[in-house]
Amino acid sequence: MAQDIPEGFLFTQTALRAYQECPYRFRLRYIEQIPWPAFPASPEVEIALERGRRFHELARQRFLGLEVGEQAAACDEEVARWWAALEGFLPALEGYPRRFPEAGLSIPFGCYRLGARYDLLAMGEEAACIVDWKTGRPLPPEQALGRDLQTRVYLFVLAEGGAAYHRGRPLPPERLSLIYWHPAGPTSVHLSYSTERWEVDRGLLTDLVARISACPVEKMLPSPSEAVCRGCAYAPLCGRPTAGEPEWEAEETLSEVETWPAE
Repeated sequence: MAQDIPEGFLFTQTALRAYQECPYRFRLRYIEQIPWPAFPASPEVEIALERGRRFHELARQRFLGLEVGEQAAACDEEVARWWAALEGFLPALEGYPRRFPEAGLSIPFGCYRLGARYDLLAMGEEAACIVDWKTGRPLPPEQALGRDLQTRVYLFVLAEGGAAYHRGRPLPPERLSLIYWHPAGPTSVHLSYSTERWEVDRGLLTDLVARISACPVEKMLPSPSEAVCRGCAYAPLCGRPTAGEPEWEAEETLSEVETWPAE
């Protein structure tokens, strides 16, 4: 096994996706730790990013129990509409009285760790629901989201380590779900989980982590397809052009994170 990835390295869906799309991107970001380049974005992109950040922060405060109505009303018209849509969405969470915004969770995964940060983790007595706010592009079809790496990591980590948020009691996969929610529709996609999916995801994630850890750093090369370079801010470091705006991809930081088993 290659020693380029240290024992205890935290794999997230962002890191796994980086390797899947371009091993060299993974190498630059996670092994050589070159920061995601801060290229200037167009005014339109900056406005969209700021709206997304503002909505996520308002939602975080709202689920911490803070009063944020006046803040929401003072936002621009688009964010105010999103906020009104969120208030209409809240009844869907009535069965989940314990709510943890920006909840981090990590689990042992071989000699590494696998982690996720949830926009909102809603816990009931016998069930749990992850909610992920999407404020950018329209939601893909349900079938595509069901196959997406984010879905698989988020639900698998919760199935393995959700006891950390459930008073030490694990929940079976059948009692877990994930909602992708977009305020502009408002549109939501509700995905349930199962023991069968949990077993499939374990195999897929185990194979992917094994493939990454066995790859020497010098063999983590740029993707042969330049299509993946289109939104990659690292593309100039490879001598490849970036077509259009780079995709601004925040890293999942788990500085405040529950671990399971508890450390």
